[in-house]
Amino acid sequence: LMFFFAAGDLANSVTFDLPEGGGAALVQQANIWIFLKVSKGNRARSKVQLQLLQLDGGGPEQRVSEKTVDARRSGWHTLEAGGGVQALLDSGQRQLRLRLSCSLCGDGGATPILASADAARNGQRDQSHRPFLMVALRSGGEAAQRRVRRGLECDGKVHVCCKRQFYVNFRDIGWSDWIIAPAGYHANYCEGDCPNHVASLGASSLSFHSAVINHYRLRGYSPFQSVKSCCVPTRLRAMSMLYYNEEQKIIKKDIHNMIVEECGCS
Repeated sequence: LMFFFAAGDLANSVTFDLPEGGGAALVQQANIWIFLKVSKGNRARSKVQLQLLQLDGGGPEQRVSEKTVDARRSGWHTLEAGGGVQALLDSGQRQLRLRLSCSLCGDGGATPILASADAARNGQRDQSHRPFLMVALRSGGEAAQRRVRRGLECDGKVHVCCKRQFYVNFRDIGWSDWIIAPAGYHANYCEGDCPNHVASLGASSLSFHSAVINHYRLRGYSPFQSVKSCCVPTRLRAMSMLYYNEEQKIIKKDIHNMIVEECGCS
């Protein structure tokens, strides 16, 4: 899940509105992405320390994370925020309020791009550099444990058409220089046999269309005698991606048909 900021009511602060009903979710990973803009003529410091603090009403600020980053060039930096997000969801709250501290940024000619409320309303900033929060969640409720899997999963014992788990790492194929997030994903693929006799068994890995065609093939009808069933994806799912376009602007887009959910015989 990706959340873009809402300008905070305090200097150097941002707010993220989390989804409703997240109390039963477990946070696997949560990162705040901050763009650090470095002035071209100032290279006084090569390193600066970013510190992320969580604002809790009128209470004291809680340190979420800190990180020493390169201040010699402009670029994106991530700060881990999993603990803060999990605590917020567990408490039933939805608004994550954070303040970024960088005491040495001024000396190094570095400026974290956050924007005040007035600047955000007036559009006085490059929207492609706005802060955002990336969160990976999984359901922690008992209902999730009882969820019935649809379709066949390849487990070494299944030889008919099934879904094989497969993780794609974008670094392996040379795409990590333009894809920001995720670093990889479970694309999965289909493999296995589509024997004619399976059509009469009502197997979940076969579509109704495939079963009908197989019955015609078994009875010797032309032109289906030379046609063979193939194990192919029957249900795919979209995935959200964050990447640089040709103009080096950050784009967030839901890409269709990225993840194989189920397989069947064509």
